[in-house]
Amino acid sequence: MRWARLAKLRRMKKLLTLLLGCASILPAFAASDLFARTDANRDRRVTATEHVAAARAMFAAMDADGDRKVTAAEMSAAQRRINGRGKPGLSSAEKIRVIDSNQDGVLSADEHEAGAEVMFAVMDRNKDGRLTRKEYAAGHAKLLARR
Repeated sequence: MRWARLAKLRRMKKLLTLLLGCASILPAFAASDLFARTDANRDRRVTATEHVAAARAMFAAMDADGDRKVTAAEMSAAQRRINGRGKPGLSSAEKIRVIDSNQDGVLSADEHEAGAEVMFAVMDRNKDGRLTRKEYAAGHAKLLARR
């Protein structure tokens, strides 16, 4: 049982790293204040609903052909479009592999959304269903430090 929990935690770490990597490819989400852009109602708290909505926008920006699936080529093209080059580190295919639950080699909208939900749950340290700017920043900083 303990090994299963450790394996799950390792998978969650990889998932969170992937989601943070995806977040950095969009201009709206790569801006200096990601928290403010995610906080749709401007109440200084990010709810799970707001977090998932931001993830949906991120996914839509990557899904060039609108088929509700993101291929490694689409993810790489989005990175080049936004950054002028690919993002260092894991390849797009490796990022997709982390949360590709059905192992078909593409990232579906549902898989991406499930990843966003896991990420929110991990960052919501006090389990109140809302992320403060401090929780949000600490969660992202911790995950980025693990890269």
